[in-house]
Amino acid sequence: MNSHSVHYIAHLSTPKNWRGGEQQIAYLATELSENKMIRQTVLTPANSSLSNFIENYNKENATTNLEVESLKGSSKFGQARFLASFCKKNKITIVHLHDAHAHTIGVLSAVFFQNKTKFILSRRVDFPVKNNFFSKYKYNHSSIKKIVCVSDKIKEITAPSIKDKSKLVTVHSGIDLEKFNNLNDKKAKTTILRQEYNLEKDTILIGNVAALAPHKDYITFLETAKILIPKLEQREKKENTNREIRFFLIGKEDGSETEIQNWLNQNQEIKNYFILTGFRNDIPIILKELDVFLFTSQTEGLGTSILDAFASEVVVVATAAGGVPESVIDNKTGLLSEIKNTLSLAQNVEKVLYDEELRTKLIQNATLHLQNFTKENTAKKTLEIYKNQLRM
Repeated sequence: MNSHSVHYIAHLSTPKNWRGGEQQIAYLATELSENKMIRQTVLTPANSSLSNFIENYNKENATTNLEVESLKGSSKFGQARFLASFCKKNKITIVHLHDAHAHTIGVLSAVFFQNKTKFILSRRVDFPVKNNFFSKYKYNHSSIKKIVCVSDKIKEITAPSIKDKSKLVTVHSGIDLEKFNNLNDKKAKTTILRQEYNLEKDTILIGNVAALAPHKDYITFLETAKILIPKLEQREKKENTNREIRFFLIGKEDGSETEIQNWLNQNQEIKNYFILTGFRNDIPIILKELDVFLFTSQTEGLGTSILDAFASEVVVVATAAGGVPESVIDNKTGLLSEIKNTLSLAQNVEKVLYDEELRTKLIQNATLHLQNFTKENTAKKTLEIYKNQLRM
């Protein structure tokens, strides 16, 4: 990167809501916001959650290099026209395309509106590129200089559709450790959930933190709990501890809520063991109250909520979906089961609950491994990708 010039980076994000991808954009953009060698504009729909975040961030940070602009256009072609015009007018050096719709808009702007800007593409999903002409065309278009995969598994899954494999690079997603380290006493468990839901202080809490989306496979979570309830109650009786058990689903409604409610209605005899909290904005505080973080996704780019559990020193039992095994190393940083294997998941939860030595080992190793998944590392590696393109 030329030390005497300022380069202009645009981030294109099309969702209006806030999910893991938007959080990663926020981390990346704000982490680079003090770099004097670049300017950044986030292009996103008006009044999107990301737009509101950037506006609020700028109110609190006077020296930021970060701006936000509404993505204009009523169709993908209209948005592509806008992107080409914006890039030309502002002499944009690189556009970072952060989602599938952004990818389409970028390629359309290059093909139909002569946008010569270099594109960096982020890929977060753990399924192959669609086997149709346009999907293969847009992934191999010459304007796409690098495809940044959030895990090695995503890179592996994407590779068969990419002619130039050198375009593929892994940059793991990261989290903000300060959100967890700044808590008054990291090791002390809070009692917020127990108090709020009228539970005894020694109640065993097993939970997951994620939007109630279909790919999170909450039915497997519920079926695992159904196996666990009698096993744990029998174990508690045998241990003469007789603690109660509750299963928490913490996250906003996102497509699976009806299916979950139907399952609960069909299992009335254990319905009271489950608590759906809805969206919460106190995750760093309440997460460490869990005894086990049970993660049952069918597909997953990486699973940053697992990283949050690591930061909260909560032991993780998870399915080996997508990039999850890159954070949850079986029997080292957590315990892994095959996707939908409810019996194995139940056995692993019971194991970490009653084997203190194993639980301590997993938490200690997870804490060390977590240093590879910080927002600072993600931003540093992404900036290197930008720099390499600027040297060409």
